[in-house]
Amino acid sequence: MRKLTTMLLLLVIAVTASAQNAQIAHIRKMYAQVKEQVAQNGKDGMAPLDMTISTHEVTKVDDDFFIDFDDQLTFYFTKYRIDSSLDYPDASSCYFIVGNSSANGHSSYREILFDPNEGYLLFSYMRAETHAGMVIESRYYYDADGKLIEQKHKVGGEDATPDAQSWSDAEGDKKMAMKYLDIFNCMLNTGQYHGADHLKASQGAPDAEQMKYIRSQYAEAKAKITRNSQAEENQSMQIVIRDQTWGPPQITEVNYYYTGDGCYFIADRRHHNNMGSDTSSEYLLAPKSSDLLFSYTCSKEEGEKYEWRYYFNKKGQCIEVKSNIDDQDYGLGDKVAAYRYMQVYKALRDSQ
Repeated sequence: MRKLTTMLLLLVIAVTASAQNAQIAHIRKMYAQVKEQVAQNGKDGMAPLDMTISTHEVTKVDDDFFIDFDDQLTFYFTKYRIDSSLDYPDASSCYFIVGNSSANGHSSYREILFDPNEGYLLFSYMRAETHAGMVIESRYYYDADGKLIEQKHKVGGEDATPDAQSWSDAEGDKKMAMKYLDIFNCMLNTGQYHGADHLKASQGAPDAEQMKYIRSQYAEAKAKITRNSQAEENQSMQIVIRDQTWGPPQITEVNYYYTGDGCYFIADRRHHNNMGSDTSSEYLLAPKSSDLLFSYTCSKEEGEKYEWRYYFNKKGQCIEVKSNIDDQDYGLGDKVAAYRYMQVYKALRDSQ
């Protein structure tokens, strides 16, 4: 009986090892294909499909020393169709993420690979340089259920055990990958985004004091943006999306303006190449709560210009609408957009 149990155990181990080896081989094959796909992104007449999030911060330590931090995340994706009634793809799937960070001459690099067909996490790679100049590398391989099946580490170019470095771990990398995937879906798959379902279209009573407060906050925000751009100690965050849903490529730019107290202003612009279509929006946020106080949208298309201004009270109710066309949603679309942008901002700030 003991001999039979031992044989069964060895058989299970052999089958498991064989399955893991097959999965690792699959991951390496997918990695090679994806790297080629990334290299071809936007070439040979094809529209690029990518999203880049860039953060730049300069912090003053003393009169002679500043910490200069730069971080860039690039998401590569494909398009597919969920609604069969449409003649164009209406959803996006991220298959690869590349991260580059630097702080005063020290850099780190990341790659996150998702299965291009099924979307689950396959692989995570990290390379970082310590302040002492030591290079650390980690590789994590996952199965379709997110379970770690293999890990490899190097410290100073030599093979090392997992406990030889404290810069990453399999579970932490998996959580980071899922956070980045949530950010991607929040920005790209807006039709399937349900995080703002609690927001409703609502109208409040006119409020002269609130209108006065909003105008003063808007003027202060614009002044802060100017001061920040000219200061030695400054910070900025920008998201650029190149996405062809139909026709010529559409480019979306989102700029965040913030201080140590939080984000106070967001501006975005969406335009199509060679079509004369351009839409820009501004979102003024309340101090501390980051609730939307005011939004402005200007859309230009085929020589026509359309404008919308929405003013909100502390309850999120629209107290004033100024537009040159009929409006019925009381700024709900802008409230949802601002909420989505803030979820991305909070997730990114939490990860730094």
